Amino acid sequence: MRSPKDLEKLAVEKYLNASNQSFEIEEFESPDFILKGKGNKIGCEVTEFYPDYASKGSSLRERESFLNELHQKIRVKLFEQFPRGFLFSINYKSIASKRTSIDSEVNTVSLNLSEHIESEQIDEPSVNIRRIFIKKIGDFNTKISSFIASDFTPPIVEWFIPIIKVKTEKIQKWNDTYDQKWLLISTGLSSSGDVSLRHIKDTEKLKSAYWDKIIIIDIIFADYVEINSHSS
Repeated sequence: MRSPKDLEKLAVEKYLNASNQSFEIEEFESPDFILKGKGNKIGCEVTEFYPDYASKGSSLRERESFLNELHQKIRVKLFEQFPRGFLFSINYKSIASKRTSIDSEVNTVSLNLSEHIESEQIDEPSVNIRRIFIKKIGDFNTKISSFIASDFTPPIVEWFIPIIKVKTEKIQKWNDTYDQKWLLISTGLSSSGDVSLRHIKDTEKLKSAYWDKIIIIDIIFADYVEINSHSS
């Protein structure tokens, strides 16, 4: 599993490759990376996008972490309970659903599956699961997949303004001077932070006197939007 720093570096690499730019990437702390090449030294700050981004943290990110932890414990339980013969597809409710005791919910799911294992699907097997699909696969090892449902909301440019504000405050802590300052915002790593870049309108509103360039990049598909703050 990649570390947060590895994912930040991946976002930088994806952008540089997609935009046909070549820089040496040096890991740093403040800024996150220093890019060197063509006689330039660029300070690059990287952050992951969430619609409810704030300096105190994202409730959506916390919620998704909870569901991921719940799923991992359900996987362990079901592999013990049904080691062979089944394909389970678990459809979790949206990130707005309730937080519960993980151990209690794992036991509830296990009990419901035991009682309905001959069914093709179980609706509402627990408070955070919308549906579990069940398919028999003979004498093969059991497989378990997951999906976190979310309601699509067209992205708005205002979602990105708090990110820029928080990251701009960090510039004050940079102890060196740079030829350019870049802010790179990555999307697509999580279901709650996955947005369609082509639906983002009025990106000119994101121009900042503090950043030479603001980049929003889909880290999965390497699509990106550039806001060059000093262009007319």
